[in-house]
Amino acid sequence: MPLRRFDRTSWPEHGPHRELLDLLDAVHDRNGCRSERDIARRLRTPVARVRGIVRGRILPDDEAATRALLAALAGDGGVDPATADRAAALTAAARREHDGVAPWPAARWTGEPVWPDPGSATSPGPTTTRRRTRVAAVLVVLTAAVAMAVVLSGYLPL
Repeated sequence: MPLRRFDRTSWPEHGPHRELLDLLDAVHDRNGCRSERDIARRLRTPVARVRGIVRGRILPDDEAATRALLAALAGDGGVDPATADRAAALTAAARREHDGVAPWPAARWTGEPVWPDPGSATSPGPTTTRRRTRVAAVLVVLTAAVAMAVVLSGYLPL
């Protein structure tokens, strides 16, 4: 399958988000047009997340995520520090422009990065553990409610 450039159908017409996408696309094109799957693998994040960013549907969470994305797009070619600084500034400007306009992932509110730094341990943080605990508690309550409904309906004897 031939490598291709990013799908631009969802890109904004102008503004810092468009400039950021143009910059990401230029780095992607200069460094061999890596696949979204390869980029996601390098970032240790789902392909859908990378696809959403490069198609203009969502923004990177912060400047650090943008720099990590640039490094994954460039691969072994590396990224010029001026380009990385420009991308970080465009991310901040696009975030300011989009605040309050669209829903953002939970990581935006908790301050957790969407993908971990490749050099760090990948253990879940306290926010992830709390979220899992809440989900487990909801599942226990729902299971008990269903069991009670089955018993009360007369399908199972007490």
